[in-house]
Amino acid sequence: MDSSTTFGSYINEARVKSQRGLREAARLLGISPSYLSRLEAGDFPPPSPTVLRKMARLYQTDWFELLERAQERGTKAMAADTDTAPLLQAFYRLAKDQTPEMQEKMFEGALGAIQLPDDQKKALLDQLRQMLARANSRDLPRRAIGNDGLYAMDIKPRFLSRLCLKEMAWAVLTKVFGTETPLPVPLDRIVSEYDKDILLTGRDDIEPARLRDGSPSVLGLSRWSPDGKRRELVVHQDLLDAEDKPGRRRANFTIAHELFHCIEHLPLVQARCPDVSLTRSVSFVSLSSAMLRGPWYEKTLRKRSLSTNEDWREWQANQFAAELLMPEDAVREAVQQSFGEESFVVPDGDPRQFADEIARIECQDELGNTMSLTERFDVNAQPMAIRLLSLGIVKGINAS
Repeated sequence: MDSSTTFGSYINEARVKSQRGLREAARLLGISPSYLSRLEAGDFPPPSPTVLRKMARLYQTDWFELLERAQERGTKAMAADTDTAPLLQAFYRLAKDQTPEMQEKMFEGALGAIQLPDDQKKALLDQLRQMLARANSRDLPRRAIGNDGLYAMDIKPRFLSRLCLKEMAWAVLTKVFGTETPLPVPLDRIVSEYDKDILLTGRDDIEPARLRDGSPSVLGLSRWSPDGKRRELVVHQDLLDAEDKPGRRRANFTIAHELFHCIEHLPLVQARCPDVSLTRSVSFVSLSSAMLRGPWYEKTLRKRSLSTNEDWREWQANQFAAELLMPEDAVREAVQQSFGEESFVVPDGDPRQFADEIARIECQDELGNTMSLTERFDVNAQPMAIRLLSLGIVKGINAS
């Protein structure tokens, strides 16, 4: 790796080279996935020597080089951060709601009044601009006018059929794993290895408010970094760090969904509006715990009208996520192995309820392992059931 590589980039590249996913690596290091993601993003100073030593062993990288890079980063951060951190935080609170023009004037006045060496002033200025850019970019899409959700700017998505989205998902899987895709699909590895300019990170400051039950109202977002050089795939910290199966699986779908926005939609926005750095965020209220108290198939489900560009973008991202996590051939093979049937026709009752039951039933596979379809693909029952219905594996007697 280049000697100019930052500490965060260094450990990110080392992890990817070791073929460890973010959550897998965090578990083996004894730290949270969101903390590791922030280390890689450069948001936090290097960890303790104990964690560094574990990193060196896990990533099979040189311990002395890792320690040297950590010490270099620590020295620079200490010089800029220690005495001025309270002032920096206070300034941020004052400036974050001002216009960009006023912020620049405040920068000049504040830095002129602080007696610091030029290199430390520059470091502070960079930090302030990054912090304020993040704050501003979260609101920018709504301020960009338009009646098309968070993207606005009349950015129309490409026409992508279900077949095209299936082929796009398969291309991603093939690039990372070749012809043999492991199940469940190691999503963290896909994000790390598919495109080095897409960074998965966990944060707890991405939602405008919490739902009544305390769950986050926004589970994920995708955005360009302030410097416009990389795409940030942000998952709410609660999800990324979740150890329970429903939470981890909800994180999987969120990551896969946001990955498509990073691959397809963010480059489209930048290409058509090169002077605007847009953030897109989406509230997955339909996947939040507040909406999962009763069986999803008992709710009144109307066919959603895809009337806006944002509707189409979300449909594309959801379809891609399903294809990525539950590849069609793998689902059909799993159903055949588990139930000895290729499809099911439901003569009575609701096919959605039947699909939900099929998704949860534990069956023995050809290797003698007992597991359900949800466990085999590491997804929750609702998306698995919807996948069975959309593929026609479960259908009503009157279905064409």
